[in-house]
Amino acid sequence: MDTFLLVFLFMGIGVAAMAVGLLRGKALSGSCGGVGPDGESLADCLCEMQNAPVCDARKELLALAKRKAERDRLRQKATT
Repeated sequence: MDTFLLVFLFMGIGVAAMAVGLLRGKALSGSCGGVGPDGESLADCLCEMQNAPVCDARKELLALAKRKAERDRLRQKATT
C-alpha cells in the first residue's frame, strides 16, 4: 500500500508540473511547430534538422500529387 501511495504521489507531482505551462497561458504545440489553421504541417522536422536529400524527392512527389489532384478535380468538374 505504501508503494501505491508513493507512486500516486509522484504521478500527481508529474501531472501538476506539466500543467504549469498550460496554466501560464502557453499554447500547446508539437515538437515541430504543430499544424497550422488550414490543417497543413508548419514544419517537417526530419527535413529541417537533417536537410536530407530525400526531402527534395518528397517535395517533388507532393507537388506531383497536388497537380494530379487538381487535374482530376478539373476533369470531374468538366464531366458534370
